[in-house]
Amino acid sequence: MSLLIVVINFRTPQLTIDCLSSVAAQIDQVPGTRLALVDNGSPDDSPALLAQAIARNGWAWITLIRSPVNRGFAGGNNLALQSLQTLHPDASFVLLLNSDTILLPGALPYCVQKMQGDASVGLMSCLLLNADQTVQNTARKMPTPLRLAACSFGLPWLFPRAFAWANLDDPGWDRRTEVRNVDWVGGAFMLIRRQVLERIGLLDDRFFFYGEDAEFCHRVRKHGWWVRYDSGAAVVHRAAASSDAAMLPASRRTALVWQARYLLQRRCFGLPAELLIRFLDIAASTLRYFKLLIRGRKNTPQGAAQRDLLALLLRWPVAGKG
Repeated sequence: MSLLIVVINFRTPQLTIDCLSSVAAQIDQVPGTRLALVDNGSPDDSPALLAQAIARNGWAWITLIRSPVNRGFAGGNNLALQSLQTLHPDASFVLLLNSDTILLPGALPYCVQKMQGDASVGLMSCLLLNADQTVQNTARKMPTPLRLAACSFGLPWLFPRAFAWANLDDPGWDRRTEVRNVDWVGGAFMLIRRQVLERIGLLDDRFFFYGEDAEFCHRVRKHGWWVRYDSGAAVVHRAAASSDAAMLPASRRTALVWQARYLLQRRCFGLPAELLIRFLDIAASTLRYFKLLIRGRKNTPQGAAQRDLLALLLRWPVAGKG
C-alpha cells in the first residue's frame, strides 16, 4: 500500500500548508506514505515558508523540491515523478493532489484500498466538494471531435434531448453517491497505479495548465485500464484558488484553455481532428459575432468578448508539435 503524494505549490504557501495538514492527519493510515512537495518557481517567499512549516510540524515524510521556473501543472508534477525511484522506490501508487484541497477523514486509506483491491483500475478520483459542500463535477466525457463539433455550435444546450450524447459535463448521474468508470477525471485528485506510469509514461508537459488530465486519462484507458470515479471518499477543493486572477491573469487563462483544447485534439485524435475543431470554432465564433452585429450589440461587453475571442482564434497558430 506504499504511496507517494505529489503536491505543487505556486505562490500559495498557506493553502499548501492547509493541504499538508489534512494529509498529516491521515498519513499513518496508509503505512509507508511519503510526499513530494514541489515549489513551482514561486517568486515570493513560498519556499522558506514551506520549509519552516515542515520543520515546525516535524513532517519528516515530506521532501521539498524547488524548481527554478514555473513548469506548469504537468511539468511540476513530472519533476517529482521523474525522481520516483529516488523519492519512494517502494511506492505502489502515486497521488497527484492539488495544493488547494483538503482531504476529508478517511479519504486516503479508502482510495488506496479500493485501488489495491481492483487491478483493472489504473486511475481513480473521488467526490470533490466546494467549500459550501456542493458537488464539483470532476468526471466528464472525453471531448472527442464529434462531441466538440456539436458543442462548438451549442447543440447540446439548444437541443438537449437530441444532443445529450455530446454534453461533455455528462449530466444525469449523481456524483455524490455513485461509483462508475468514466472517460476522465480532473487533476485535483488523481490516484495512479505505479504500473500505469511505468507503462504509459508521465504527464504530457506540452500542456502548461488545463488538458493534461484528460489526455493522461485517455492514455490510461487506451492501454486497457479503467478510470474510476468513487464517491466513497471526499475532498474539499477550493477550485481555482491556486490559479486565481492574482496568480494567472484572465487573458492568460483564456489563452491556455483554448491552447489546451486544440492540443488535446492533436495528442488524442490526430492533426485532422485539431484542424477540424479549430475551423468549426472559428466558424461558430464568427456566426455569433455577426449575430451580435445585426442586433446592434457590437459595443456591448458580450460583443467585445466575442470579438476578442474571434481575434484570438484567428491569430493563434495550431497548437502542439507532433
